[in-house]
Amino acid sequence: MTTTSTTDHSIDRAKPFECHFTLEQAQPLLDALQSHLPDGFGFSNQQLKRFCQQGAVWVSEPLNQPQIRSKKARVRRAKKLLKEGAEVSFYFNEAILNAEIPPPVLIKDCHDFSVWYKPKGVLSQGSKWGDHTTLNRWIETQYLFKESPEKRPCWIVHRLDKATDGLMLIAHNKKSAQRLAHRFETRQIGKTYQAWVKGKFGETEHTYDQEINGKPALTTAQQLTYNSENDCSLVQVSIATGRKHQIRIHLSEAGFPIIGDRLYGDAQAADQDLQLTAVEITFLSPQGNIEQQFQLPENIRPNISI
Repeated sequence: MTTTSTTDHSIDRAKPFECHFTLEQAQPLLDALQSHLPDGFGFSNQQLKRFCQQGAVWVSEPLNQPQIRSKKARVRRAKKLLKEGAEVSFYFNEAILNAEIPPPVLIKDCHDFSVWYKPKGVLSQGSKWGDHTTLNRWIETQYLFKESPEKRPCWIVHRLDKATDGLMLIAHNKKSAQRLAHRFETRQIGKTYQAWVKGKFGETEHTYDQEINGKPALTTAQQLTYNSENDCSLVQVSIATGRKHQIRIHLSEAGFPIIGDRLYGDAQAADQDLQLTAVEITFLSPQGNIEQQFQLPENIRPNISI
């Protein structure tokens, strides 16, 4: 039996909307969407194809064994023929699907992996509503790597907060992705950040080891310069762990909130963005264990005006 459920029956495109249904017969995904989405939306085939490409459509299909299904995953090819019994989920959030991001910048292409500058506002990970504003999807769909002979898949092996800009690694094959991800998990990769914080930080190096969400977290910070006119400091930060919002939490709890931090500081919506940038990364290459060190070039570092 076909079932359809939504989060909002008023069919208001300004509000997030989701639709779930099960196919009674084999059918191309595009046809299934057109026949099962509620009347009133009137999406064109081109729009639905775009939504698939943007990661807003998820499918789980029956496998050969009874009662066994594939894990629900994004399906980007609208012409894909779905099996009878396929479960389809469509997530529509107009703000997310229409979002645009500033273009990332390639720092170095090492074939098995590449190093990128991720601007503020670019995501490291998508959601059920879509993933086209993530770094890896932008590279796969907008950059040279999307065309032969340079076409390569892209794997995220670590993350930066949406509000944080700076260096990120992208793997281009499964083996490199596994090795780099393991090195991040086992703390074999050095990461250095710079942040403008409120107040005079002082020339002494500070170490913070307060747990975050019950897990160990270690942050080291040292002042690079102090702006007495605006009472703020540029600090260099290194982390031995990678807890969510670790630097922001530790500096805020120490009395030096990062300028522009609306979550752990007192920044308002109209204030400047978070002044936290990943400026250096050091690691062993996934192939050959050769030490690699990359620094964010000065000419593409954000111009911080305090």
